[in-house]
Amino acid sequence: MSDSGFELFETTADVGILAWGKTLEELFANAARGMFALMVDPGTVRPTGLLSIEAQGGDLPSLLVAWLNELLYRCEAEEWAPLDVRVTAVGGGRASGELAGEPAEAGRHRFKGVVKAATYHLLECHKDGDRWRARVVFDV
Repeated sequence: MSDSGFELFETTADVGILAWGKTLEELFANAARGMFALMVDPGTVRPTGLLSIEAQGGDLPSLLVAWLNELLYRCEAEEWAPLDVRVTAVGGGRASGELAGEPAEAGRHRFKGVVKAATYHLLECHKDGDRWRARVVFDV
């Protein structure tokens, strides 16, 4: 495992990430970073603004999917190039935080591909010893 907090893996016609963290907040942030790695070259994005993000889910795996899909929605709706995320709270069926980045510019930002959605296919989110781990497959 790398020190980045996530790894990519490929599935048929989709792509997934394995993410981990010592806390749920770190896990959710690393899962978002893994998703961002599929979307845009971070060297082309500056942290000039913040968007507040909140998501709700019935259980921890569905909360993770809702969190990632809310980030995707906000990037699309706000025409936002994501750089990083800070997760301030995960618990009680809610996740909240801030998305750092800037308004997207096609000529300056190098977009890698379109991530359509986080899915429930092969979804896992659980504590494993002293770490939280997740597997998420994205529809691309």
